[in-house]
Amino acid sequence: MKKVNLSSTIVLLVGLAFSSSAFAQATTYVKKKTKEVTQLLSKADSKGRAKKLDKLLRATIDFRELASRSLGEHWKARSEEEKTEFLNLLQRLLQSNYEEKLSGKKLGKDFKVEYLEEKTRGEKAIVKTKVIVDKESKPIMYKLLKKDKTWSIYDVVIDDISLEETYQEAYTEIIVEEGWKSLISRMKARIK
Repeated sequence: MKKVNLSSTIVLLVGLAFSSSAFAQATTYVKKKTKEVTQLLSKADSKGRAKKLDKLLRATIDFRELASRSLGEHWKARSEEEKTEFLNLLQRLLQSNYEEKLSGKKLGKDFKVEYLEEKTRGEKAIVKTKVIVDKESKPIMYKLLKKDKTWSIYDVVIDDISLEETYQEAYTEIIVEEGWKSLISRMKARIK
């Protein structure tokens, strides 16, 4: 399985037609969530912080959409119990990665995020940003969906590498070659 790099961790926290009202909504959403995640992770590690981060990530990222798009037919074949277990593990992996890479880092001091452009079409939006860490910049693109009048992120593309595509390549290969149980075991092992 490929590892998500520091820039992707920082940012998660972080033709299509333009829409000015949607631009404000989707970009504002990404800015707000990036600020919330980074402010939380700049605080001392504690069980309370971990619980708040868990809640925040579940409200920000549509893990079900990400899993469905990444695993395709393999996702459809899973029972609800299997899906729930996978979603919990996926969220925990992402959360532990954030905690490992971002603890103690401060937005504006240790890194900056520039919001460049937003494109929307219907209930989908793409927000393009640039993360600057130590004078090095990385392009980050957020893919969002609007459900029940609320935006959520379902994919992040960093340096042309998509979380959705990365998970699709790594996870489906394991499922095909070793089976679903092996994927779950590997995810649990990584969390430990």
